[in-house]
Amino acid sequence: MREFRDDRGRQWRAWEVHPDAIHPQTKAEDYLADCFRDGWLVFETVDGLDKRRLCPPPYAWEQRMDEDLARLVERAEILRPSARRRSYAAGAADLPPSIAPEIAAAMPRDAQGNIDTRYLGVVRSFAYPGGDVWRARVVLPSEHEQPVLRFATDDHCIDLAEWPPEWMDLSDEDLAELLRIGKSMADRRRDVTPRRRHDDPRSST
Repeated sequence: MREFRDDRGRQWRAWEVHPDAIHPQTKAEDYLADCFRDGWLVFETVDGLDKRRLCPPPYAWEQRMDEDLARLVERAEILRPSARRRSYAAGAADLPPSIAPEIAAAMPRDAQGNIDTRYLGVVRSFAYPGGDVWRARVVLPSEHEQPVLRFATDDHCIDLAEWPPEWMDLSDEDLAELLRIGKSMADRRRDVTPRRRHDDPRSST
């Protein structure tokens, strides 16, 4: 992760995201598929008020001067806070103006207006501190269940029912924190067998 200031004095953090795989399913998703396949660079101000994505990540970006990184920020797609509904029309904040209006309008969206990347099959991998490498992706367990953010290794599988819409842009540390929440939820689900209190009557059998 790199930290730098732009010419307006704003302090930014930048980190690179490496998806493991992506499986585009519709023509409208081709642009995103091409972008996500090679990874992307995330820029976020320290105060969290501005967040952007640039793909593919420029070569040796982490070795560039602050001035060069600030120029990359100007080229990046703007990702607005999830609380603000985004426009579906041409020039939507999370798409560059080069995207044709009909393609921008056809992008899959969730209820908050965020690009719904669960249809793209994006898989993020990250190293848990001092532990295994985990993979994260959005899955639909069955047609009657709500989608979950699934964390998996070769030996473990943990589902998280609620997660931030920008999960794929999070740093490895933030994904590890989501995994810890998932673990605690899984532990509570496993602990559903009623326990006998000391004053409960004993069974006669």
